[in-house]
Amino acid sequence: MDSKSGNLEDIQNPTKRAIVKFLTDNGVSYLGEIIKNLSLSYSSGYKYIEELKEEGFIDNTISPPKFNLTREAS
Repeated sequence: MDSKSGNLEDIQNPTKRAIVKFLTDNGVSYLGEIIKNLSLSYSSGYKYIEELKEEGFIDNTISPPKFNLTREAS
């Protein structure tokens, strides 16, 4: 992980933890799958996904976007 990256144990936000658990259990997923299964609004789900990307916990493909744990976080 890069210098911004933390440890999974460092994730204090329960929604972010739920997203990481969802990706751990389900693997590569579309944003829509994540927010639907976790009952999140699009805006809050997108916000948390972006924060997790910036923190180095997840990454995504470009088109269409799918999200997955980084190798270091799995």
